[in-house]
Amino acid sequence: MPIKFTKETSSRLFKYVKTVDIRFNPFDNRTASAREIWRQMQSTRYYKANPKLKINTEVLGTAAAPEVVFKLIDDTVKRFDSRHYTANEIFFDVHLSLENLNNEFEMSGKSLDD
Repeated sequence: MPIKFTKETSSRLFKYVKTVDIRFNPFDNRTASAREIWRQMQSTRYYKANPKLKINTEVLGTAAAPEVVFKLIDDTVKRFDSRHYTANEIFFDVHLSLENLNNEFEMSGKSLDD
């Protein structure tokens, strides 16, 4: 059974995200996961956990591939061609990266408040 992140853990980990860039054509069936990521990112829990979080959405009128890009506070970029992933797979991958980043911060004694 895969790891499951609770809403509380998910919200807490999003303090390590700087920006989320989402590009999609709303009329293209290949963009279902990008649209779902965008919908879920509108949740107030993410803004409460990270008031500096920037969510940039570009709605396309072309057949360009949908894309979701997470930029983390350590300047790591997680880029997804969302045609090939479900929203759950994208969030799971991002949560694993955020959990690793959280562990690195804790082990080095760093804090985001520094």
